[in-house]
Amino acid sequence: MKNYLDEAYTVKEFARHNPALAANAQRAKEYLKEQYPNAPEEDFVVIDVEGYHCVACLKDEFAPYELANKVAPFDESKIYPRQELVTKYAFRIS
Repeated sequence: MKNYLDEAYTVKEFARHNPALAANAQRAKEYLKEQYPNAPEEDFVVIDVEGYHCVACLKDEFAPYELANKVAPFDESKIYPRQELVTKYAFRIS
């Protein structure tokens, strides 16, 4: 199953709107970049997964965006080990 996202915010945009998390967002991006060294800077985005901010890497440039399967979770205090991103089916309240 593929990981899709309708909208995405780059690490730079996220850092501008969340100054308290900016440094760790950048660190998480650099950490994930080891996994995807050829990806351009604008392909690294911040998503929320189970209550954690995570840096993810886009696999394409058009919505709905497909994400690579590894993410780098972070919060205000630290960067967590890379995790595998799993898609689960759920109902959306509309």
